[in-house]
Amino acid sequence: MRKLLAHKERVYHLQEYAIWQNEDGTYQYKAWDSKGEKLSWISGQARIIEDVFCLMSITSEGQEESIETEFELKVELHQLPKWDKTKYYCVVIGDQQAALIKYCDSGKSLEIGQDDHNAAKEMLQKQGLELAESVNGIL
Repeated sequence: MRKLLAHKERVYHLQEYAIWQNEDGTYQYKAWDSKGEKLSWISGQARIIEDVFCLMSITSEGQEESIETEFELKVELHQLPKWDKTKYYCVVIGDQQAALIKYCDSGKSLEIGQDDHNAAKEMLQKQGLELAESVNGIL
């Protein structure tokens, strides 16, 4: 993570994710997952669909660090510029399903039937992605 944070000009903070833009315009992300007394890293590719940032191809890197470093990582992460390129974000499961769309600025889930929820759902559908309404614990 520290190697990633060294390139702050192209790295952003979105909730618990560090997002960086590659030189070719593609995006990657990295986050950690607390398991007991260790931190495991997850990462993947990402893309923007209109006003939705889609976290895709989630993989576990399996690298573990002491849980004591979690606070340090949060401090470093929050020193990065806040992600402001899209209004919403979601996780894409498989090739055609997105889960639990949230606001980028607050991390709060969009409520079913809400105007923003319907707008984001439509943006995803234009790209062949369906929004899974009942998936829990993904984000």
